[in-house]
Order: sequence, then C-alpha cells, then structure tokens
Amino acid sequence: MGALSPEGGRATRVRAAFVASVVALSAAAGPARVSAQVEANLILHGTALLGDTALTSGTVVLHHLTTTTQGEVDSITVAADGSFSLRLPNVPDRARGGVFFASIRHEGVSYFGSLVTTASQLDSVYSIQTYDTLLAPEQGVDLQIEIRTVFLEAVENRWRVTDVFQLANMGTRTVVTRETGAVWRYPLAVGATEFAVGEGDMTPEVIDLENGDLVLRAPMSPGPRMFVVRYMLDDMFTSIPTPGIVDQFEVLIREPAPLMEVEGLSFLARVELEVGSTYRRYSGQSVDLASIRLVSIDAPFEPPVEWVAVVVGTLLAGMGLFALRASGLSFSREPSGAPASSRHGLLLQVARLDDDFEAQGNPSASARTTYERRREGLLSRIRAAP
Repeated sequence: MGALSPEGGRATRVRAAFVASVVALSAAAGPARVSAQVEANLILHGTALLGDTALTSGTVVLHHLTTTTQGEVDSITVAADGSFSLRLPNVPDRARGGVFFASIRHEGVSYFGSLVTTASQLDSVYSIQTYDTLLAPEQGVDLQIEIRTVFLEAVENRWRVTDVFQLANMGTRTVVTRETGAVWRYPLAVGATEFAVGEGDMTPEVIDLENGDLVLRAPMSPGPRMFVVRYMLDDMFTSIPTPGIVDQFEVLIREPAPLMEVEGLSFLARVELEVGSTYRRYSGQSVDLASIRLVSIDAPFEPPVEWVAVVVGTLLAGMGLFALRASGLSFSREPSGAPASSRHGLLLQVARLDDDFEAQGNPSASARTTYERRREGLLSRIRAAP
C-alpha cells in the first residue's frame, strides 16, 4: 500500500474522528431511546367481557408469576365499557420465568386471562372472559364427557389405573356448587382405592372420591376442562361404570396383561406409546352403556404337533376348492363322495368352521368358546374316523 499524502492523511483522520463521535453518541443515546420506547409500551390494555357484552363493574388484578413466586402487582376498576389499562413493572420474559396475567371476580368466581410472556403481546387488546353463574342442585349437574381414556397396568394381579376425563359445560353460565353439594358426580369402578389427583386444569382440592363417586366441586365455566385421577383396583375382571354418553371412550391395557376383551368397545391395535411400553387399544364412539366390562378369554386353540399334517391337509383342500371355483366348476356344499361322517367330510367341516369364524372379524368371548368347542369335537371325530 502506498504512503498517504499529508492532505490525505488529515482527511482520513477527520473522517475517523467523525465516525467515532457518531458511534459514541449512538451508544449513549440508543439505549435511552430503546428503554424509553419499551417503558412506553409496558401497558396492558384490556377488556373484561360478560358473555358477549362488556363487564361494566369489577376490579382487575395484575399478577406477576416467576419460577419461585407469584404475587399481585397492581389493580384497577374497569371502566363503564369494560376496558382497563395496567402498567407492567418490567418486560415480560418467559425464559427468566417472569410472566404476567390479569384476573377479575364476578359473582364470587375468579376468571383469568391468558399469560403475557413477551412484550409484543402488549400490542393487542387483552381480554378476560366472565359468565353469570348457575347454582347446581345438591347432586350436581350432567356435564358432557367429550373424551375419557382409561390406562390399565397390571401390578401383582391388580390394576393401576390412570383415568383421564375431558368434560364440557355446554351451557352459557358457570356452574357453581352449594355449600355441601357438588358440581358433578360420576361413579368409578367398585373397589377403587389409593385415590389421587394428577395433572389437569383443576386444583387437586376440588376433586375427591366419596362413597365410590368421583366428585367435582370446582366452578365449571362454559367450555372444556381436563383432569386426571389415579387409583388401584383389586379385581382384574371388573366393570367400569359409564352412565350417560361418552363421546369418545378408550381403554389402553399395558402388556403384559391377562387375555381379555373389553365388552362395549372394539379392539383396534397394539400401540407403543413410548419405547418398551406396548398397550392393547380398545375404543368406542358415542358409548351409551351402563358400564363396560373386562372379560377374561381363553388362550387361542393350539393343535398338538401330530395334527399339524391334518391342518396342512385342510389348507390344501381349501386351495383345491378355490381352484375349482376359479375354473368355473360348481359343486354343492356337501359334495358327493364326501359324507359328513367321513374323514374328508369332517376336514371340510373344520375348514368351513374356520372360515366362518375368521369372517366374524372381532368375535365375542362366547362366540370364540363355541367355535373352539365345535372345532375340538370335529377333530376328535377325525381322530376316530377310519
């Protein structure tokens, strides 16, 4: 690179000094402007709604939630049009556990808005939805069961049960309980013990097991709510009460477990919910039964080794019959020369019995028992036939 002239060097130094001064000014002024802009935008503008209209009275409370604390920050009375504005003390930051939400009470029930986790959410109008209330009768109201999923795991000839409910209040008012009553009651299987409440949209203290009934005392606002309960059952072949209609009902039985069928539901498949955990999945839509039953079934029939040749012969006979049908030839169901009492006739009866049973798709336990009894009788006659 060539040497700079005195004039060129001086011009370069002047430009460098100018750039440095601009950078210094930007560094000094930039954060202040950004800080001022952020401070100006830390206002939560919202509306409290009562159904489809504005809630015209009440106090909105701003809450600050961190990983270790939760507390009230500020409060304000709503305007006549339901609007309110609250200043946040700092920028919301989910990564650091610092988020905000607002709440309001109406007719004794607290309603909460969504979490504010980023400053960009303050650009939109925040809403809190409230409803008028409906006092439930002593025994509770009928809530729609949109989804119920029962997970069963065999533990020393008992069931460990995880029961997942998704309920829905299809009305327009929040259902609340009387002092000694319930919002909703529902029977669990007889003999449920070691009851516990798991994850969900409700706190554990509002759900309990009383005299075999699952009891819910939380206010139930319009829309869906989900909760989980866990318990143990001593009887592996039991009935699970299902009064009313369950829109979607699923039972998943973790393997290994005894052979059984779930009367009232259809077997779909074996599914692996996590590595190494396989479940038999039974399902039903719009289940309208008093209960579903877990019923023991016998192991599938396994013929002795010496009769494998008989089975193979039956299959070959069936293939021959199929070939005859394909060639256009016809024959009666009891072909001549093959009386029902002969070995060949008996083999054909076994083949037809097997075909009819397979065509049932998902036979009941009684149908399976009848099939196996008739098949064993035919095989006994084959063994005795000349």
